Amino acid sequence: MRLQSKLTLFSAASKAVVLLLLVLVIPPLVHRVALHNTDDRLIQKREQVLRIIEEQGIESFISEEDNGAYGSYNLLKEEFISLEQIPEAVAVDTIENSLRKVEGEVVEYRVLSLTFEVEGNFYLMEIGRSLATIGENTDTLQQYALYFLVAVVLITVFIDLTFSKILLRPLMLIIRRLQRIGHPGAFKPQQLQTTTSDFLYLNNTINNMMGQIQAAFLKEKEFIGNVSHELLTPISILQTRLENLLTDPELPEHILIKMVENQKTLHRMKSIIQTLLLISRIENEQYLKNESVDLKILADEVAEEIAERAEVKQVGLEVNISEDWILPQANYTLLFTMLFNVVNNAIKYNKPDGKVTIEGHVNGKGYALKVKDTGIGIDAEQIPNLFNRFKRLHAPDGESHGLGLSIVQTVAQFHRIKLKVLSTPGEGTTFTFLFPKAEAVIAS
Repeated sequence: MRLQSKLTLFSAASKAVVLLLLVLVIPPLVHRVALHNTDDRLIQKREQVLRIIEEQGIESFISEEDNGAYGSYNLLKEEFISLEQIPEAVAVDTIENSLRKVEGEVVEYRVLSLTFEVEGNFYLMEIGRSLATIGENTDTLQQYALYFLVAVVLITVFIDLTFSKILLRPLMLIIRRLQRIGHPGAFKPQQLQTTTSDFLYLNNTINNMMGQIQAAFLKEKEFIGNVSHELLTPISILQTRLENLLTDPELPEHILIKMVENQKTLHRMKSIIQTLLLISRIENEQYLKNESVDLKILADEVAEEIAERAEVKQVGLEVNISEDWILPQANYTLLFTMLFNVVNNAIKYNKPDGKVTIEGHVNGKGYALKVKDTGIGIDAEQIPNLFNRFKRLHAPDGESHGLGLSIVQTVAQFHRIKLKVLSTPGEGTTFTFLFPKAEAVIAS
C-alpha cells in the first residue's frame, strides 16, 4: 500500500475513533448542559416573580378569592408556576424532578421550590419546566452536534489527504524519475525543490549512489569493449593457424581430432567475445536508428531464417500477425538479432512435436509482439535474472541460457521496447515485446 494511502487511512481511522468517543460522550454532556440551562432559566423566573411581589405585592398573584393559592400552566403544559400559602415556616430552596398531575395527565417536571415570607405570612413558590420539552431540545442539540462533528471529520480527512499529497509530492517525483531509468548510463542527477530535509537527504543519497553505479557501469562497459576487441585478434590468429595445420595430409588422426575440438572451442570463445562486443557497442549507442522496420516482415524473415532449425528439432513454427506495424527510427539488424535469439531459444528448449508461435496485435498502449512456445518453461525464481549477463541460468535439461537474452534486453532498451516474460514450468514460455504507440505507426 502506498504511503499516502496509509497516512490517509490512519488519519481517517483516528478521526473515526475520536468521533465514536464523542458520540458516547456528547449525549450525557448535552443532557447535563440542558439541565443546567433549565435550572438557570427557573432561577431567572424565580427572581422575576420575587421582583413583581416586591413591587406590586403578593396580591398581584393571590387574592382573597383564591383561597391562598395561585397556579398557572402554559397552553402545552410545558411550564407552570404556583404560589401557595403555608401555615408555618419551612425552609425550602431546591431544584429537582417531580411528577405532577395536570388535567388527569401525569407530567414530569424539573421543579424549583422556594419558601418565603411576605407580611408575616409564609408562601411556597414552585416553578417547573417539562422534562419532555427538555428532552426534545436535548435530542435536537445532540443531532446537530453529531452532524457538525461528522462534517468536521470529513472536512479534516479531505484536508489531510490534500496535505499528504502535497507533502509527498517530492517522493513521487523521486519514484517517477527512478522508474524512467532504462539503465544506469541514462541516469542524470537532479536537484529536488522541497523544504523537507528528509526528502532532500533521500534525493542526494540516491544521486550519490546512482553516480557510483553509473561510474562502475561505464567502467564495466569500457572494460568489456576493450577486452573483447583485444581478444578477437589472437583468437583469429589461432583459428588461422589451426586451419593451416588441418590441411597437412601427414597429420595423425588422433591429433586431427583434438585440433578440430580446439577449433570448436576457439569458435565458441570468438562467438562469446563478439556477443560482449555487440552489447557494449549497443550500450554505447554506436549503432544508428535510421531505418523503418515493418514488424510483420521482420517476423516472416526471422521465421524463414530459422525454419530449417525448427524442422530438425521437430518443432512447428507459425507466424500469426494480422496487422502491419512500422517502427520508425530503428535498426533492422539489431531487431532481427533480438527476435531471432528469442525464437531460437523457444525452439532449443521446446519439446518434440512442440510449437512456437509469433503473433502480434495492436493494443491500447501500442503494439505487442509475442513469441509463445510449448517448451520446458522457466522457474519463477529464475525469471528476474533471465537477462542478467553475469548470471548463467540452467534449464531443467542441463543446458544453460547464454548471453543471447542479454543481447535481447540490450536491443530492446536501445529501441525503448518493454519486455515481459510469463512462464509455466512444463507448459511453456511467452516473451512479449511492447512497442510504444508514440514510437510506431500503422502501415497503410
